[in-house]
Amino acid sequence: MRTTNPSASIALTVATLAFHSSVLAVNGAQPGGYGIENATMGGTSIALPLDAEAAANNPAGFGMLPSSWTLGFQIFDGHSSAEYVLPGNELRNQQTQLVPEGGINWHLDSQWALGLSVADSGAGSNYGQTALPVPGAGKAKTTLRVMELVPAVAWTPRPDVSLGLGLNLAYQQFEADGVIVPAPVPGGLAPVPGHGTQTATGAGLRAGLMWKPSDDWTLGATVKSRTSMSKLDGYGQDLLAYSGGHLDLPAQYGVGVAWQASPQLTLAADWLRILWGGIQAMKDPNGFGWKDQPVVRLGAALKIDERWTLRAGYSHNDSQIDRSRTVQNLLVPSINNQAFTLGGSLQVDPHAQITLGYEINPRTTLNGTGASTGTSLTSKVEMFMLGYHHTF
Repeated sequence: MRTTNPSASIALTVATLAFHSSVLAVNGAQPGGYGIENATMGGTSIALPLDAEAAANNPAGFGMLPSSWTLGFQIFDGHSSAEYVLPGNELRNQQTQLVPEGGINWHLDSQWALGLSVADSGAGSNYGQTALPVPGAGKAKTTLRVMELVPAVAWTPRPDVSLGLGLNLAYQQFEADGVIVPAPVPGGLAPVPGHGTQTATGAGLRAGLMWKPSDDWTLGATVKSRTSMSKLDGYGQDLLAYSGGHLDLPAQYGVGVAWQASPQLTLAADWLRILWGGIQAMKDPNGFGWKDQPVVRLGAALKIDERWTLRAGYSHNDSQIDRSRTVQNLLVPSINNQAFTLGGSLQVDPHAQITLGYEINPRTTLNGTGASTGTSLTSKVEMFMLGYHHTF
């Protein structure tokens, strides 16, 4: 057994820098998938552990993987625009960010495995101008960065069953400026003061299981508790007053299936439900108002020969933003509801694999209704991916 590896230490050090970048994610404030290989298969992963990012998808995956470490990068390129409140008031936002990820896992013996995965998420925008011509208003922007460290252990009492349990240790950075709200004067508007970049920490749990009823089939299930975060100083006075300054991370649960249709072809599918509606901040009647969000993910991998594997996938979600809340979500235009992915892996040697991938979230528009009539949000997102996986 080897429990240390210099390259693994480098991978984890780089991965933990991820919170210095932000990403406008495609499932609310979450990316389409964790782990570059899984991400190129539409994010399918609950029953298909492919690298040491597995604990971010299903902690039981560590029991089904060889000892390994992984390092990946996703380059996020997002373009969004808004027609906001007043006719002709058009705002534009463009962001390109580099987001690292990584993990390590090893087997203590035939039944026990442990490791650490690093999961990153976030959302935001920077329009570079005020949202409306209101005196004292700052430039409209917001940034949410979240890094989740997932130390986990997996128990494999039989070769066909794995049970996993992990902690969810979260670090959060948040900044918002240029928020404009109705003023006490009828018909008036007033700016909300900015409080700069504030940080919070929190903890939760993850658990999962995997079962192989036959050599060709794998079933998986996973659950993540709500991660209670500490206060973001200053924001509890106004923007996050309804939640007392807390912006918790949502609970979620899901099931997945993977089928080895032939020695060359693997097919997988996931169903995931992200419980945005359970966060106190989302219950604010005047706030973002995100709803619970179901996500369906489909993926395929085709092994061309001993060195090359091609991957593709598709995911679809139901928007977590109600059209009547379009105005409130100007600064968090996370409206994309489908993604198409492609990728390929090259087996460099018996222990090393390099993966390249691409994801496109087509142009999507959310037109406001009710109190948001006259406001629309439009977004298009591309992701460029590079990953390295090393077994030992």
